[in-house]
Amino acid sequence: MELPTSYSTLDVEHITVEHVPASSPSPTSVILIKLDRPTKYNAFTLQMYMSLEKVYRLIDQDDRVKAVVLTGAGRMFCAGADLEIASKKALDIDSGPESGSDRIVDHRDT
Repeated sequence: MELPTSYSTLDVEHITVEHVPASSPSPTSVILIKLDRPTKYNAFTLQMYMSLEKVYRLIDQDDRVKAVVLTGAGRMFCAGADLEIASKKALDIDSGPESGSDRIVDHRDT
């Protein structure tokens, strides 16, 4: 696995990743990860899950990083799962990469 020259330039959705201090062009010992959907109170999505998984896999292999701070953009850390998106996906069970018996989304009572 190739480690990034900068975590702040990673291609991720619904999160932002910064070095601490943010002005550093390369990874520092502290990485700041923000859930970044402030207008939805950072409600959790499948894209957010996949982005976090990608970043944490890289950080796990990176000896330059000693600590990770996870926070939310805006006024709230996280409102929980984005039920609006989950409800829409529940209507179309057989579409998308998450279809099948091991689905990550829609694991809630309706």
